[in-house]
Amino acid sequence: MPLGEPALLAAYRRLETPLYNVLYRMLWNPHDCQDAIHDAFLRVWARRAQVREEGLDALLYATALNLARNRLRWQRLRQLAGVPADTVSAADDPATDAERAGLRRALAAMPRGAREVLQLSEFGGLPGDEVARVLGIPVGTVGSRKHAAMRWLRDALGETA
Repeated sequence: MPLGEPALLAAYRRLETPLYNVLYRMLWNPHDCQDAIHDAFLRVWARRAQVREEGLDALLYATALNLARNRLRWQRLRQLAGVPADTVSAADDPATDAERAGLRRALAAMPRGAREVLQLSEFGGLPGDEVARVLGIPVGTVGSRKHAAMRWLRDALGETA
């Protein structure tokens, strides 16, 4: 049965905060996070005839992650072209500027696979099997990447991790 509006609304209520938490640790801009989340839901809605409810969460996460990656690529291109970046303060974020900067540096330096697993599992709250489904990797790989990511953070951040 094709995806209906009630299922998509329920997914939005269920996933908005965890998706925001994941995307914020990628984009570091609240407005970009909200835009990516809304764009992901709009794209899934546009394809609702082909979407099955049982795969909805994984599809939304994958779509939002791809949109965030695209935004990061465009940001890099704008930097190379000398176009000033949009700056927005993260007033909602309870972390200090130093903590946020340390986490941002540690995540940026982390291998992409480990970073994505950490973002989805710790910041997004997804269980290992769902992370595996979103990223298209085996569940065992999720566990080993998460372990490596946590070790990376402890080494990079020390006691504040």
